[in-house]
Amino acid sequence: METGERVKVLLDEPRVFVTYGSASLYSGEDRFGGDTGKAWRDHSNGLAGAGRKGRMHLTVGTHTGWVPFRVELHDAEPALDDSWGEIVEVSFTAARKKVYLQGLDGDRHRLELPRDDYRVRYHARNFDREKEDSYLLQLWPAAPERGRIVKQTSEEAAYWHRARRPLTAAERAEDERQEAAERERQARERWGDREPGERLRNAEGLHLPAISRLDIDLEFAVAGLPDDAHRRIASWVTLRCLERAGLIGVPKLAPAVAALRRGERVPVPFDDSGHVWAVLRHLAVPRTEVPAPPDGEYDQSPQDWAASAIFHSALDDSLAAVLEVLVCIAYVHGQHGYREAFAGVRAAFPELSAALS
Repeated sequence: METGERVKVLLDEPRVFVTYGSASLYSGEDRFGGDTGKAWRDHSNGLAGAGRKGRMHLTVGTHTGWVPFRVELHDAEPALDDSWGEIVEVSFTAARKKVYLQGLDGDRHRLELPRDDYRVRYHARNFDREKEDSYLLQLWPAAPERGRIVKQTSEEAAYWHRARRPLTAAERAEDERQEAAERERQARERWGDREPGERLRNAEGLHLPAISRLDIDLEFAVAGLPDDAHRRIASWVTLRCLERAGLIGVPKLAPAVAALRRGERVPVPFDDSGHVWAVLRHLAVPRTEVPAPPDGEYDQSPQDWAASAIFHSALDDSLAAVLEVLVCIAYVHGQHGYREAFAGVRAAFPELSAALS
């Protein structure tokens, strides 16, 4: 290996602004460069992607903020500086007269780099320590060749190296094993020794684990009912939420209320959270607060939870829909009223008791 005798500093900037943990080195005026996925197509590393001629995408440890960058041009391959924690090498072609370094959404920095093929050594220090990281790019003329990982020390860098290459069959099997183990851990944490059916286990929703803490017996009883019962209960519970929160007579919610009274799912656009929240923002109904169930650790708004019940009641999975709105009615009534609210649901739907027997 030869050590370059001449070094030209192209950039020594203590404040390069990055967002989304990204920066780029590119030639020409196109600062965005289209499909970024092609940058990583050689799968050689996860920190410097140079799969597109004239452009190199760089992964940065800081998600959003200012980081220092230094760029050096050497006349030959420089000696390896082992003081850096992460080092990768790729090939880059300066295809235009103008070459820039730029953080995503940040200002661009012009580099005086002649048109040529270069080898680039990308260094990172403190890559896994947000806003303590720093970066060095060393370039020297060299024919294109495959990228490589020279050094890797942080778990964060290891994650990106792995994420940007195809996994082996053994790695995929291990990932699946770990994911299954994590699902089982979460299931034990949520349901303890009780065994949920596949339908309940696979139900997806924003607040579903809360019903397990608030009333697991009610959760399992609901899970044992057919879809039409889920819809009837969800409609009834959502109406009770709106009544309790003082929203039942709001004219802008009338189409949703009418559908719920017929035991039907709310119509478009009331199945959309953005629409419902926009309606709520313009209401003159007073906002109140009650202590959150089960322990009153903080206060929250019944009106917010009643509005949330509207669009959650329209989820495609009827089990997820009814469990979500049961959580909503608990929070609408708060710490001191949620048990009574659940008792009201049981009284209105005797089949819940039969489902547990």
